Amino acid sequence: MFWRPTSMLALLLAMTLHAQSKGTVTPREFHGTYEELSPAQKKLIDDWYAEYNDMTHDKSEPSEYNQFSQSTRTTFEAVTHALMTTPLTDKSGKSMGNALDLVQSIEVINGKVPRARGDLQFRIYVVLKPDAFEKLKASNEFFRDRDNTIFHHGYPLNYRQDGGAPSIQVSVAKDVRHADIDVDYRSAKFPQGLVNGHLTAANSDVRARGNTQKHLQRWQGLTDWWQNLFGFPEKVESSEEKLPEGEIPAIPRRGDDEVEAAVSDYLTAWLVEQKPNISAAYLSNLSYSCLEEYGPESGKVVSAGVAPYVAANNMADVNRAIGKASTLQAAVEPLSLHDQNLMAVKHRYETAFALYRVSNGLASEFICDPDRAFDDFNSVRAEGTTSKYTGYFAAAFRLRGPKAKSDAVTLLWRKEGKYWKVIAWDVEPEEATPGKTPDTSRRRKAAAPVSGERQMSADPEFVRASQDFLHSWLVSDNFDSAGTYFSQRSYACVADYLSPDQPAPSTSADYANYVRSAMTSVGKDVGPVEHLRDAMEPVQPEHDDLKILRHEGEGAYTVVAVPDYLEELFLCDKESSKHPYDVSPDPKGTVYGNYYATLFALRTPGEHPAALTLLWAKEGQKWQIVAYEVLAP
Repeated sequence: MFWRPTSMLALLLAMTLHAQSKGTVTPREFHGTYEELSPAQKKLIDDWYAEYNDMTHDKSEPSEYNQFSQSTRTTFEAVTHALMTTPLTDKSGKSMGNALDLVQSIEVINGKVPRARGDLQFRIYVVLKPDAFEKLKASNEFFRDRDNTIFHHGYPLNYRQDGGAPSIQVSVAKDVRHADIDVDYRSAKFPQGLVNGHLTAANSDVRARGNTQKHLQRWQGLTDWWQNLFGFPEKVESSEEKLPEGEIPAIPRRGDDEVEAAVSDYLTAWLVEQKPNISAAYLSNLSYSCLEEYGPESGKVVSAGVAPYVAANNMADVNRAIGKASTLQAAVEPLSLHDQNLMAVKHRYETAFALYRVSNGLASEFICDPDRAFDDFNSVRAEGTTSKYTGYFAAAFRLRGPKAKSDAVTLLWRKEGKYWKVIAWDVEPEEATPGKTPDTSRRRKAAAPVSGERQMSADPEFVRASQDFLHSWLVSDNFDSAGTYFSQRSYACVADYLSPDQPAPSTSADYANYVRSAMTSVGKDVGPVEHLRDAMEPVQPEHDDLKILRHEGEGAYTVVAVPDYLEELFLCDKESSKHPYDVSPDPKGTVYGNYYATLFALRTPGEHPAALTLLWAKEGQKWQIVAYEVLAP
């Protein structure tokens, strides 16, 4: 659910500018403003507002772009920058301009959308120019990838930039005039993507760990202004001191009081007294994974000795950014959260921050360490207490700066022993913008769901085989038995998910061992479950000719009949310009019964994880898995 691309309490809104060497010329500063956009980017914003004003009879100004949330602005700037620095050439090598020239106008910009599926975040929705689709097809730089079958609803035609991640993905509607465009910074991994929603959430967010560097390696010239400034537009000078004054107490000052008193004391010590070391005593060891230095992909072991001082330094940077406040209400304001798993709590500090009880299931989604989050989620799921409230609280607020307010800050609290502690946090807008972003998509009729007509039943032998495979894998933990359902034809899929430094298996036995190892890893992560529906959930297909079938396990996974002509939609050799996907409907009609597919996602905490599709075909007398694909949101 939550991805922390930057440091906690530096992300706790802050704003650390890299210290400049003495005697050097102060460089031009970029704050992610309308004024700093390139002429091409600015024109898109100008036209967007003009169309919006025409539709609504409003008088909004393009400069209102400056009030968009950070995630909205970084999404727009990263996507359009990648497009405008990607030249297009035809097969003869003749220039066709750049990829941004394909875009006629913007409809919607989606930054982070809390609790939304990954394919609905960090992307722009656009109207393409009349000749854009033909240029896309004719270009050397993009290839036709397999159609979107689960994600990107309404945009099935899938074009990707060649050369692997990071790459631009252009998902086009059937009218070939509307598109969903994002940048994929990371390739879907098997099996990690199935159980770790924290990773898939970072796929298209340029701010997430390492993504900025990946962007600049492929598309030079993007200024990472968000690395310097979080939440506020004003300049902040970084301090040269390494540690704030004062030791960090072993016991939080009011940690044994009521939770609202602990929250108030934490904020008061930090923002009013300007003593972040006192506040750092409230940080649980579990929260240290939220720090950039010790995040999920840092590869570093969390240091309980150093981490609280790192956090205190980050909080000190915030103090320098917003200045000293005379009262807590002058430094923060309460923020309303909207989630059915939150219960508002009345308390005496309501003018400073909002407080909510948090359900056990939702609490696990805040945890920054994905392994711990998954373990906690499995534990409350096994106990049947995901919807119960057993001591988690969320404090929500915005920081008040001299010229602007910060994005939303949410701190998750729970008692450790006798003392209330912060065990995780999140910093992002609760809404897409502090005000309202234009939306010009209303002129287009929304795409209708394309779920196929529901047939009565599938081949009984296939139904038994798929049920036995899934039950063996995720319920019985009989990984050897589950492994026998993978055909040697599926081994072609292994290469798609190997890391660059990982050698490909050389024998059939090596391939089989890889598959069994991956299934074992997932099975152990899922943990003990009594029913498939406890571990997995169905996902819906997004293709007209995939026919949804009835079966006993509908609450856990989806089964579709695959026509013969769509076999290549699932195979693992159509992933580049050398092997593009190019399949048209069979003019003689669609033939069903030779192929089926199972589609599902595992139930996990955090952002929505990747989905898994398994293509089945009969080999001899046995139904087997002949291809699989991990589809990230």
